[in-house]
Amino acid sequence: MTFFLIQFERFQGNKFLYLYRMLGIKGLHALLGLEVQPGAAQVFIYSEHTSERLLYTCDFIFKHVVGVNFFITQDRDEFEKCAGLKINYSYREMEDCLQILPHTLLFEKGISELKPASTVRNGSLYFFENKVGFSFDVFSAVFYFISRYEEWQSFKPDAHQRFEAAESLLFQKKFHLKPLVDIWISELKGALERNFPAKKLPPREFRLLSTIDVDNVYAYRSKGPVRTLGAVAKDLLAGDFTNLKERMLVLREKKKDPFDIYEEVADFCFEHKIPLIFFFLFRTGNKHDRTLKTSSPAFKEVFDILHKNRALMGIHPSYDAAFNEELLKDELKKLGNVSSQKITCSRQHYLRFDIRSTPQLLLKNGIEADFTMGYASAPGFRAGTSYPFYYFDFHREAASTLLFVPFCAMDGAFTVYNKSEPLAAMQSFNELAQEIKKVGGNFITVFHERTFSDHLYKGFGTLYKNLHLKLKG
Repeated sequence: MTFFLIQFERFQGNKFLYLYRMLGIKGLHALLGLEVQPGAAQVFIYSEHTSERLLYTCDFIFKHVVGVNFFITQDRDEFEKCAGLKINYSYREMEDCLQILPHTLLFEKGISELKPASTVRNGSLYFFENKVGFSFDVFSAVFYFISRYEEWQSFKPDAHQRFEAAESLLFQKKFHLKPLVDIWISELKGALERNFPAKKLPPREFRLLSTIDVDNVYAYRSKGPVRTLGAVAKDLLAGDFTNLKERMLVLREKKKDPFDIYEEVADFCFEHKIPLIFFFLFRTGNKHDRTLKTSSPAFKEVFDILHKNRALMGIHPSYDAAFNEELLKDELKKLGNVSSQKITCSRQHYLRFDIRSTPQLLLKNGIEADFTMGYASAPGFRAGTSYPFYYFDFHREAASTLLFVPFCAMDGAFTVYNKSEPLAAMQSFNELAQEIKKVGGNFITVFHERTFSDHLYKGFGTLYKNLHLKLKG
């Protein structure tokens, strides 16, 4: 099963040889450092009970984040005979292991409306605290956030039916700007290393990935005579002669279209070895979806540029496709035909996403990874982590095969919602990245084609390059 074009590096003398090939979901695991390396340590876990919730949580903690294997047993004798890193996830007393007292959350069914209590201690936030052994039930705390339990609970959606930052426990407690889940796992890792100093756990490497949502392929080009005349009339009526002048220069081919960033950005990322994914909106003609006609040759031209410049691509499902399977299916089919490749990654337009239904639509239509898990209105770690995690389906009480790839800051939070200056936005991006570097996580940037236009957002195109150069360096 193919995922998308992905780049690999092979050092040869003083030059890098880049190899490109079609890969499955394993390629994304490799790109984001989710694979457990051969010979990695194994953590043995004793629990009197087991559940899909516990297996899901341990898979994320140990395989995705710590980078080791794990084994869960309900047999006390078997556990006591194990040699290595050991966690006693029970109220039983045992020797030579790290004890974590379990809350009931991982052994329950369904959703409770009860929000977990929290405590601020030593400058951090904790849930499900204990008085014996490890200071809190880290398994339950991690599960609550990566399963998006709070999005399955009742909340007040915004105007676009989204779960936004103000509804989040981490935002309400003012800890949304830290990858708290990753920090908790780092504390667990530290406790294991102290308890078992002879066992070495692998270090984690900071990774940078650039993503760009394309809501409108071009600002002025390829719009057709009717739409162009309407736009000119709108400029005149609004007295926006700056925009009119730029439009006419582009139409007369005296100036490059301000949204035509594809070759420049792809070359930049390729040169600096930064993985890059473009997500394309492929529907137009309504209030929220305003790109080119999908029959426009401009799409094929842009896709050819990306293919030539080794950039990756996915779909940006339209505003209504978040809740409409027929629309999503149609957009995927058309985009696949024009791009000549199977589309298996997505990010929702407007980040419009319902945890109970949207993932089901994506899974039914062959999407393997979704990059929507973040906020439109503010920076912050929506699931408390910088690491990808699989969608947990509470309808089935089991993990699914849809991988969520979270981000912690989108350009629109600064340009649209908070009206920030580039310098302030740069500082915010950098502070988030430094938090991620502390835990060796993944920093995924989200920009739009329009953000590179100085006419609309002066200085943000320069910010994009400066930010990525700083973090890559």
